[in-house]
Amino acid sequence: MRKNRQAGSHSAAPCAEKENDMDKLGLPIVLLAALWGAVNTTLSFFQTINARRDMMFDLIDKCGYCPGQTLGPIEIYLTNLLPLSLGNIIFLTLISYVILSIPRHMKIEDIAEAKRLKTACVVIAILPIFGAISFAVGGIFDMVMLIRSLK
Repeated sequence: MRKNRQAGSHSAAPCAEKENDMDKLGLPIVLLAALWGAVNTTLSFFQTINARRDMMFDLIDKCGYCPGQTLGPIEIYLTNLLPLSLGNIIFLTLISYVILSIPRHMKIEDIAEAKRLKTACVVIAILPIFGAISFAVGGIFDMVMLIRSLK
């Protein structure tokens, strides 16, 4: 009977180690899921923004301000292109903030492991930060091109 107790207590330690390993695996999965979600959303925004931009500049080529139409190029810019661009910039900035703030909320006792986590979060956050900056530059470019086209 004594052997059974020892065997049972001995097998509990590997189980606890497996749970600890699963906890460590959970964070990279969450980070990758956040990044995947940001990439998918950004690509969807990008496709929609490009379609609206094409529609806007097609109208400019056809009729300039298009005073006889309900939606002219300025209306498309103000009601579609600008809000989509700003929304995507805000979304990517929030995703970046969440990814960068993860290390502050984790209780990791090992200093080297905490440093690796912080480095990984910074590296992962580079993509949404770059996306936010790119969409901001693209939004400014679209506005400048709209103004130039309507002169």
